Amino acid sequence: MSDVRARALAALQAGRAAEAEALLRSSEATATSVAALQMLGAALGAQGRHDAALEALDRAGVLLPPSPALRHNRAQALFHLGRFAEARAELEGALGVDAGLHPAWSLLAATLVEQGDDARAALAYDKAVRLRPAHAPTHLNRALFLQRTGRGDEAMRGFRQAVQADPGFAPARAMLIDALETAGLESYRARRYEEAIASYSEALALDPERDDARNALGGAFAAHGQLDEALECFRAVSARAPGNADAINNLGYVLQARGELDAAAREFRRALALAPAHADALNNLGSVAQEQGNLEEAEALYRRALAADPGAAIAGYNLGILRLCAFDFEQGWDLNELRYRTVPPIATAQRFEIPQLRAADWGEGHRVALWGEQGIGDRIVYSTLLHELEERGERFVLETDARLVAAYRRAHPRWEVATRDESAAAFRTCTRHIALASLPRLLRPSRESFDRQPVSILGADAARAAGYRSRLESPGRLIVGISWRSFQKSARGALQRKKSAPLDAFLGLSRREDMRLVDLQYGDTGEERAAFAAKGGSLTRLAELDLFHDIDGVLAAIFACDVVLTTSNVTAHLAGALGKRTLLVYLAARPPFHYWATDASGRSLWYPSMTIVTASDAADSWPGAMEMAAARL
Repeated sequence: MSDVRARALAALQAGRAAEAEALLRSSEATATSVAALQMLGAALGAQGRHDAALEALDRAGVLLPPSPALRHNRAQALFHLGRFAEARAELEGALGVDAGLHPAWSLLAATLVEQGDDARAALAYDKAVRLRPAHAPTHLNRALFLQRTGRGDEAMRGFRQAVQADPGFAPARAMLIDALETAGLESYRARRYEEAIASYSEALALDPERDDARNALGGAFAAHGQLDEALECFRAVSARAPGNADAINNLGYVLQARGELDAAAREFRRALALAPAHADALNNLGSVAQEQGNLEEAEALYRRALAADPGAAIAGYNLGILRLCAFDFEQGWDLNELRYRTVPPIATAQRFEIPQLRAADWGEGHRVALWGEQGIGDRIVYSTLLHELEERGERFVLETDARLVAAYRRAHPRWEVATRDESAAAFRTCTRHIALASLPRLLRPSRESFDRQPVSILGADAARAAGYRSRLESPGRLIVGISWRSFQKSARGALQRKKSAPLDAFLGLSRREDMRLVDLQYGDTGEERAAFAAKGGSLTRLAELDLFHDIDGVLAAIFACDVVLTTSNVTAHLAGALGKRTLLVYLAARPPFHYWATDASGRSLWYPSMTIVTASDAADSWPGAMEMAAARL
């Protein structure tokens, strides 16, 4: 190799394409040297001058029959000029002579992609990877192709292979991190929080300085209930980047979930000082205000969040809950539909090919698929509206928890009730659909419309109820079924605090000789009950009754009681839906859910047999609230 060509090659390899071009043009020998002309073509191509590169390569092809390498280089210039058919012909010609020419396979794959031939492109990429399994750019290009064609899992493996082949190959690392963050977000939205945590953790292992990934990891930890780990992530980001309003807002969110409301409010205000239009911080500060009973402030903050970001679904949803609690049903039900659009979604919508039920559909002879998307309590409370569909002559299929099917059929033998496993087949015969939680939008537009609520909608097993009654009955003693806890993920700590009382709050009632307390609380409460007994508390338990799985048995036990005294949990819904006299207790006149909102009358809008027991002066005293309930007993 001549000195000029050697210097030009060194310049080209160092990325100094213009210098390489100048050296080659300075040598008269370049005009008659195939190697020099090929090098000149490469230098021109590196500068984006593909027409000139093609001209140099064509001059080389005149001097000698084109080699596979020359045909590949010429195809490269044609590819960049958008002449894909010619590029493909050159590459196929080169590979016909030398099937082991790795760069030609990789470029052929890209050319086939441009021509829309994804099937052959996939084969070409596979061949290129087999020829050079340690070539990071080939793995990267193949992974990008797989990602574009919707093969996300394979693409992720390809990005990982590129990084493994060359840990210093920055584009592959960046793409892998981006893919991991996307996978983490998709898992988060689908509530697969362990997968999200794994994805974000891997992204941080590749680049520990990525604050966005650490912030997202904290969010996944929080959603999974790992609040300590979430707090560590957010504190790390806010310490590294004191101006990161997102991390500070997220820090406040975790503090709120831990019950540290004042500390949470400080963080939200700190985030807002940095970003006054931060919709999430405004919404979260509104949530704290709502939890502290400052409802006007909460509403103002939710409205500010929506003004800052009209797409802030969670702020709109929270505002809707406030409006429902204030009996503003028209606006409240409309905003409640945002539950599907929050991140993560409060509820997940089912997909149907048939239209959603509208008010204009009444009386049109439709058969309606009624589906639930939230917990068992929500499904029960909204199913109290189905008697009205029946009275209107509407046909429907009710999807419900298998544990409730028998109770619905006892009370309403004409209703068509299906378990979740059975509903898909039953729904195929329907012409309209609607979520149970969307029915109130059609049927409960005003406070007066709740006068149509039925006394009961579930039927207990009379024989089991009589058996329990005979075991529990004691002359002169009121049989009081009690439930005191709502089990929530730790990320929903604020909700659990509002919905749960300590069992000790029932100590006074349990010592009264005119009452017998019966345990209706599902979940693992063994330690609580043992501590309660050690303090002299008396609580009767039907040992053979599985209070979680055997809901039909729970309904029979509730029916056997004279009255039920409970906090906000599924027992309240079961008792209300049976028409059993029920006292529902919560603190500080702040309802845990909109359907427990009441006025001074204590009336429950949804369950006529239920009385709400609460008062603003019972803010921090469950024993005090239970004394209020005892006065009602």
